[in-house]
Amino acid sequence: PNLEISPVLFKSKVSQKSNVGAVTYANSITLTPGTITLALNDDSVEVHALTVGAADEVISGRMDRRVCKMEGK
Repeated sequence: PNLEISPVLFKSKVSQKSNVGAVTYANSITLTPGTITLALNDDSVEVHALTVGAADEVISGRMDRRVCKMEGK
């Protein structure tokens, strides 16, 4: 397969109201193909993505909103 690899390091906001929610969000990023959470801070996660598309998926905030919904936020 021909995958356009263009590694990206970036930070993304964490909107969860509990530590469990934030850890769930960080883990969800790691489980997403092409991304891994490097660090979880109070209000953000540091992420490495193999492609710009994978980074855009995290930056879009869809997973963040899903985990917030799971938390009842």
